[in-house]
Amino acid sequence: MAYYPTGPFLTTAVFCDEAKQDKDGSLTLSRIVDRILIAGVGPEMPPTQVVMTLVVIFRSGQFQGSSQITLNQISPSGRSASLFVFPTFFEGDDHGAGVIAKVSFVVSEVGLYWFEVLLAGQPITRIPLRVLYGVRR
Repeated sequence: MAYYPTGPFLTTAVFCDEAKQDKDGSLTLSRIVDRILIAGVGPEMPPTQVVMTLVVIFRSGQFQGSSQITLNQISPSGRSASLFVFPTFFEGDDHGAGVIAKVSFVVSEVGLYWFEVLLAGQPITRIPLRVLYGVRR
């Protein structure tokens, strides 16, 4: 599926601590995260498991049908890895479709990571995450 000017349309793509969806469909995000500090004991950062909530929401527009959202991690040194594939279904019009999920991934470098969001294999956007490292005292 290629991008069409009639939809689907990306409305949200973030990492946060928590996301709650009310019965009426409204969404509350707590603490949107675009940088994290890894605390360690040595001069170099060890590979570290990170757990966050991923929120990627689209509005269908005129598109209807099944698709999949893919999340790829691109490290500061340029290494790319596919992390997750989430199936999704678009109902059309202003209906939302997407993913709200706790995700876990490893960071092993200090610097700017990009998390590429693809819809049906087509790049849609990137979510930045700056990883900092500090020695515990």
